[in-house]
Amino acid sequence: MKKRILQCLSLLLCAALLAVPAAAAEDDGREPPARLGPVQAWGTVTWTGEDTFLLDRGERDDLSDAVVVHVGDAPYLDAVTGGTLNLDTLEDGDTVYAWVGPAMMLSMPPQATASLILGNIPADYAVPQFYEITSSTVTGEAAVLSVAGSSDALTVPASAQVLPYLTRNIVTLADLIPGTRILVWSDAQGEPEKVLVFPYAYRGYVSVGEDGIVSVNGQATTRKVRTADDGDTLLPIRAVAEALGMSVRWDAKQGAVVSYGDDMVKPVPLTSETLMTAVPGGAITMVAADGTEEPVYGTCLKEDGTTYVSRTALAQALNLYLAD
Repeated sequence: MKKRILQCLSLLLCAALLAVPAAAAEDDGREPPARLGPVQAWGTVTWTGEDTFLLDRGERDDLSDAVVVHVGDAPYLDAVTGGTLNLDTLEDGDTVYAWVGPAMMLSMPPQATASLILGNIPADYAVPQFYEITSSTVTGEAAVLSVAGSSDALTVPASAQVLPYLTRNIVTLADLIPGTRILVWSDAQGEPEKVLVFPYAYRGYVSVGEDGIVSVNGQATTRKVRTADDGDTLLPIRAVAEALGMSVRWDAKQGAVVSYGDDMVKPVPLTSETLMTAVPGGAITMVAADGTEEPVYGTCLKEDGTTYVSRTALAQALNLYLAD
């Protein structure tokens, strides 16, 4: 019976971690956020494996208030300076903040993969916050950002220090584009004063206006989305791919074939120039650099000479971020 109770408490903790932003939005009458972001967890560390530790807030006698964190490739940074720390120095009993998920395995305690870990946290220190940008409007005075997991806008003033993570590249407010992850330090009034910008993980981002016009990297195309019979939103594959500098051709058997463009940076080694294929009424396939093919779930149709693909399938196959 005790095990059953612990399992139930674990599921409730997991649900609570994922639902906090939405619940807060509903309480004050705002619309809940449409996209979940990385979930913040904190507590003391107990290593359970070479790449795994238990993060326990210690507010309960059992493990219902803990999370198993899989470190993976997550950066381990100093909470004050943003500098890189050696994970080998993280010991049992140390306190860290970790951003995980948002997906969690419903086990007891819940398990999740870390996106970022912060250590060396002084007492009563206001820990910087980790965000994923879902949309942005940049002017000479500020960058107004929407972030995953929140209904509130985040405004980064032009006076804020904007720094790159682990590179010497120059970054500015203009680099705060959808899909970017950032760590933000704020002053006593809550205004961002330093922003650490992590490397961009996508080839670009796609958004759809209220008029249905598709935009790529903030630039509107001349094409609109289509809606499949099941309500799925479909994007015009050629308009999106060519706006990203890719090449698109038609093949009688493979359908629409998207390949690297001449000016695109290509991985080394590269066995196949093809990135994806999509057959109207048939299969959608993403192709890895070594030529390995993987099916992608979604709809493909052809209408008035234009081939459309489910936006989630296109984003997966071409490594694009779907902006708000």
